[in-house]
Amino acid sequence: MIAVRPPEYYPRLEYAALMTAAERFVLADTFQYSRQSFQNRTRVRNPQGWQWVSVPLKGGQHGQPICQARIRHVEGWRRKHWRAFYYNYRAAPFFAFYEPELAALLERTWTHLADLTCATVELVHRLLALPAVLVRASDLPGRPADLPGVLAALNDGPLLAPEDAAPHDAPAAPGLRVFHYDHPRYRQTFDGFEPGMTALDLLFNYGPEARSILRQGIRVEA
Repeated sequence: MIAVRPPEYYPRLEYAALMTAAERFVLADTFQYSRQSFQNRTRVRNPQGWQWVSVPLKGGQHGQPICQARIRHVEGWRRKHWRAFYYNYRAAPFFAFYEPELAALLERTWTHLADLTCATVELVHRLLALPAVLVRASDLPGRPADLPGVLAALNDGPLLAPEDAAPHDAPAAPGLRVFHYDHPRYRQTFDGFEPGMTALDLLFNYGPEARSILRQGIRVEA
C-alpha cells in the first residue's frame, strides 16, 4: 500500500502510524505549502499543556511547492527549538538515549523547508524503526505535484489514505484503503494527557515500546 502526505515538522503520532501501515510512503514535498498546517510546526508537551515550535519562513510562500519554500533567517530559532525539547523532555526516561540525533539535526543549517521537514520525518521513521520505504515526490520521475501524478509515477499498489483525506483527495483511486487512527492515551512527562503531540513525545517516554503503542490505534478499511 502507498501513502502520500506532505512532510510534517517532527510529525505527529497519526502521521507516524500511517508510516507504520504503509509499504511505501511518499513525502509529497512538491505539493503546495499551506500556512497554519503542521508542515512547518509541531506541538511539544510542557507543564502548562503544550506549545508550538515553528520554523520561521519568508513571507508570501503560501501556495508554492513545499520544496521551494525558503526558511527565514531568524537568529537562534534552532537553539530555541532545541531548548523546547530539552527543557520539556530531559526528565523523560529515554530522552538522553535519543538526544544526540535530535541535537545533530538541529545543529545543521537549513535553507529550504522541505529539506528540514523531510529530515525530521526520516528521523522519526528511523528512531521508531518503521517499515515503510520513504521516497520524496521531488525524486520521482517528472516531480509530480499532485496525487494522481504521484500514483502514475509509482504505478503500483493500492492507495492508503487517511479518512479526512480520502473522500476528496482520492475518491476514484483503484484499490483505495481508508486509514483510521484512534489516538492512544499514554504516560507523558507531565501530569494529564495531551493528544496531538509530535511522535517524539511517545518515543522519549517509552523508547523501544513506542512502536507497539503506536500501532494500537491503527485500523484500515477497504
